[in-house]
Amino acid sequence: LMKPHILIVSLSMILLSANAVAASNYIDPAQKEIDQKHKALVAKYKKSCTANNKVSCLLEAKSKASDEVPNRGSVSYSKSQYGSLNKAQAKNKVKELVALYDKLDGQSSASWDGKITQRQIESEIKWIMSYRLDQSMPDIYTAKMYVGASLN
Repeated sequence: LMKPHILIVSLSMILLSANAVAASNYIDPAQKEIDQKHKALVAKYKKSCTANNKVSCLLEAKSKASDEVPNRGSVSYSKSQYGSLNKAQAKNKVKELVALYDKLDGQSSASWDGKITQRQIESEIKWIMSYRLDQSMPDIYTAKMYVGASLN
């Protein structure tokens, strides 16, 4: 028969390791740089805002900042980063992004500098698949098949 205190110790070890996994949030260096630029731009644009509503000013400032420095996953970001790739480079980049997509699975909903979502990465994958690899209507699954990654 197992002693109850041993069971409690092993349960708390499992809980601790689960928390450690949940706390390891992926920080994307490119998006972190973008977020830092956005903070400065948002502060600048909030000063020149004409609306007399704080929320409207913040949204307007964020929108202007994103226009000026595009977020990962946006068409402008994809065009600027991946627009000159040849087919072989594009396929390698898709492979890299698919691995990143899988790594982002189960990330917390909290926000931090350099946070990217699977949706952003899938947008970049779709852009590369469409414009560099001539795939019509690609998604994460066609991308995974294209680069021979596992589908789960």
